[in-house]
Amino acid sequence: MVSIDPGLCRRCGACTGVCPTSSLERSFQPDREIYRLVAEGVGEAMDPGPVVVFGCGQAAWNLASILTGDSVFVELRSLLVINETHLLHALRSGARGVLLFGCPACHHNSPHLLEDSLEIVRSLVGEDSVVAYIEDDIGDESRDRVRRFISDRTGAAVLSPLPLVGEGRRAILRELLGDDLTLADASQPVGTRTFAGVDVDISECFMCGACSRACPTDAIGYDPSTGVLDFSHLECVNCGLCTTACPADAVTLTSGFGPGPGIFERKVLVEDEVVACTGCGQPFLPKRLAEYSAETVESWDLDLPSATLQIDRCGDCRSIDWERSVRVSQGGVGIPLVDRRQFLKGMGAGTAGAALLALSGTSPASAAEPAVKVAPKRLAMVIDMDRCIGCHACTAACKAENHVPLGVFRDWVEEHVLGTYPHARPVFLPKLCNHCDDPGCMRACPTGAIFRRADGIVDINHDICIGCRACNQACPYACTFMDPVRGTADKCNFCSHRIDQGLNPACVDVCPTGCRIFGDLDDPDSLPSAYLNEREPTVLRQELGLGPNVKYLGLPGVLNR
Repeated sequence: MVSIDPGLCRRCGACTGVCPTSSLERSFQPDREIYRLVAEGVGEAMDPGPVVVFGCGQAAWNLASILTGDSVFVELRSLLVINETHLLHALRSGARGVLLFGCPACHHNSPHLLEDSLEIVRSLVGEDSVVAYIEDDIGDESRDRVRRFISDRTGAAVLSPLPLVGEGRRAILRELLGDDLTLADASQPVGTRTFAGVDVDISECFMCGACSRACPTDAIGYDPSTGVLDFSHLECVNCGLCTTACPADAVTLTSGFGPGPGIFERKVLVEDEVVACTGCGQPFLPKRLAEYSAETVESWDLDLPSATLQIDRCGDCRSIDWERSVRVSQGGVGIPLVDRRQFLKGMGAGTAGAALLALSGTSPASAAEPAVKVAPKRLAMVIDMDRCIGCHACTAACKAENHVPLGVFRDWVEEHVLGTYPHARPVFLPKLCNHCDDPGCMRACPTGAIFRRADGIVDINHDICIGCRACNQACPYACTFMDPVRGTADKCNFCSHRIDQGLNPACVDVCPTGCRIFGDLDDPDSLPSAYLNEREPTVLRQELGLGPNVKYLGLPGVLNR
């Protein structure tokens, strides 16, 4: 989340104008106010419509002798608040042309940031001269260029008026273009920094959906149950996160806006056959991903009883109790690794479940065997920040206990300084996986490698992780990472191997001040329950509703992110 220092902010609004998603808002002269000023100015002007001129206060002074009844001036604190929606709205309101008259101060010496919007409008309207930018150099030449632009625009308004009801840059742009598809009939895409297209190399893509989960605007959509990966051009902000997230390097960005009416439609990037869940029979997984997962497991030559079932079971069916899976892995029911060719042959015939059961020697009845009943638990960690001294013993113990490679961490301590001299104070914020009730990483994982145990611990089956990084993108706490040695996802699992032996996580036992309190929240007599009975805890990013089970005492609000 972005925070703004009001003491340093110049109140120019430039950040709100260049923001591609309208996430930043101005408390002064919002977009609605600019739309209103334009509409009123154009409506009061002479027919066939004026030229709308945007500029700062200095520009208004320099153009005072030039602007007459056939032009309307709209004063802004910075030209960088302007984007393609303001230009198109002015034309929609009846203007016969739009001019940006700027000086280095009002565009922060970055006039090139205005070119994207100008090129988009020129392409959509089909007239190069309908919108323009002229540098205000406080000289006769610039004023002469303004005179010529106004006099040359002698025709009627280019577009018909259109009332606006939406909010935000993308929604307004869709409205401005939506009733006249011929407007968006450019033959070639316009190169811009704000918009982009997406191409996928179908031969390399295995439909993991990591690109979709990395996309901050939902421009890339992914539905594993239908096997469709699609794309919305108007929602893409050219951030490039999809290309970074793709583990197969199959995604590339193409510069540009458009062309044609297709910018309004979701474009199918990849479409694939869907494999049915071996448990419930519902379609849930693209065949490409099923093939890749099976090939990965086979290439590692692993004997994975749980993997052969989990790879082709849907999220609901994967919730086999942890106790049963432990019993199976310890010799209850042996399930040998399924040969990839037999596995894929079974999928091709639509009988993946039957192929797996036949190969494993497990009957459908035994596969549906009810889980062992155990006493409910909800393991959680309470961190008392008033007692943390920032010694990093927890980090060192975690790396040693779990063989965490150099350069990555399951558990770490952030060091912050709050306040200003002479009242500044250090604050130490321990971070680790929050073991959420509704883990975003588990929902994002395409192969079921991430699962939630009966005691609430969220863990990773490294044997069936395919390294797609979808969990990295889905965790809002940045607590999952790629193990550089193993090549799979990793994160804190509360030292589950120690929990199974009745021990505490290593970080809890090594903490010299006892700032970490670990136990069962469903047990009213446990230490965490006792702590929380006396003090109100805080969880990170509570607004997300994920139900984190790492709870903080004394967490400053500025660090809750």
